[in-house]
Amino acid sequence: MGLLSRFSRGQLRLNRIEAFSDGVFAIVVTLLVLELKVPELHNHQSVSELYRRLLELSPKFLSWLISFIIVCKFWLNHHHILALARHADYALVWLNSLFLMFQSFVPFPTALMGEYPENPLAVSFFGCVLAFNTLFFMLLHAYILRRLLKPEMEGTQDPRIITKSFIGPVVYLAGAGMAWLNVHAAFLAYLLTPLFFITPPGPGPALEVTREVSEA
Repeated sequence: MGLLSRFSRGQLRLNRIEAFSDGVFAIVVTLLVLELKVPELHNHQSVSELYRRLLELSPKFLSWLISFIIVCKFWLNHHHILALARHADYALVWLNSLFLMFQSFVPFPTALMGEYPENPLAVSFFGCVLAFNTLFFMLLHAYILRRLLKPEMEGTQDPRIITKSFIGPVVYLAGAGMAWLNVHAAFLAYLLTPLFFITPPGPGPALEVTREVSEA
C-alpha cells in the first residue's frame, strides 16, 4: 500500500505533460506518412505503369488515412481530458505514459496492415493494438474524473462516459475478429470507429438540466 500511495502524491504542472504528449502525437503522425514511398518505375514517362503502382499502394493510403484519423481523435480527446484535471500526480504521469507508449506503437501495425492488407493476422493485429490503446486512454480518463477533477467541473461530466467509451475497444476487437472472415469488413470497422468520439463528449445530464432551467 505504501508503494501505491506514492503514486497519488505530487502536484506536477500539466503544461509539461501536455507538451510531452503533443510531441509524441506529432512524431506518430509523421512516422505514419513515412510509410508512403514514391513507387519506382521502369519507364519514368509511363502513365499506365504509374497508375498501376499507385493502385498497388492504395491499401497503404487507406491504412495511413485510418490511423491518421484515429491519432487525431485521440489527440483531441486527450487535450479535453487533461483540461479537466486540477493538477497532475505521479499516477497520472504513468497512466499517460502507458497510453503514449501504445500510441507511439501505432505506426508499426499501420505499416503491417498496409503492406499485407489481405493477411488476416496483420489486419487483426491492428485492431488489437488500437483496442489496448483505447483501454489505456479510458483508464487515464477515469483516473482524472475520480481523483483529479477540478472542483468547478463537478457535476458537469456524464457519469456514464467511461461505460460509453467501451464502444471503442469493443468495435476494434470486433474488427480484429472480422479480419479472419473478411479483411474488407475489418477495414470498414476501423474506419468508422473513430466517428463515435470524433469530438469530445458533451456535458453530463446535471449540467444540461441546469442549462434548461436557466433558459426557461
